[in-house]
Amino acid sequence: MAWVHASVGAALGSRIKNRGLAFAAGVVSHMICDLAPHRDFELPAEAAMVSIALGAIAVRHGIDSPEMAGALGAISPDFENGLERLGVIRGTVFPTHTDQSWSVGHGRRIESPISQIVLACACLALAEFGRSKRNVT
Repeated sequence: MAWVHASVGAALGSRIKNRGLAFAAGVVSHMICDLAPHRDFELPAEAAMVSIALGAIAVRHGIDSPEMAGALGAISPDFENGLERLGVIRGTVFPTHTDQSWSVGHGRRIESPISQIVLACACLALAEFGRSKRNVT
């Protein structure tokens, strides 16, 4: 789920503190998360959930924060995936989305998104903890 990617990216950004590096770490985290068994939803549900997640990250951390940069990096590979699903482009190149020889595969589909929800909530809590620590100093 894209909102899980955004949450993982926000947690990374809270630790990295540099927006460029946070974005790059978010992209790498997308591949790692894609390798784990997970459940994806149809595009309208994914778009709604990631919009809410990005809105919450922007409100809590700021639009120009490392948390937002990490979140945007983490969901950026799904733009390509979404464009392919909409029929705008043909074929993808991200290593966990493509069927080309350089594909590293994709995690098997699972029915219950509970593990993803737990991961996303934990990552949002980590990002919030990083925010709280910055406000104390």
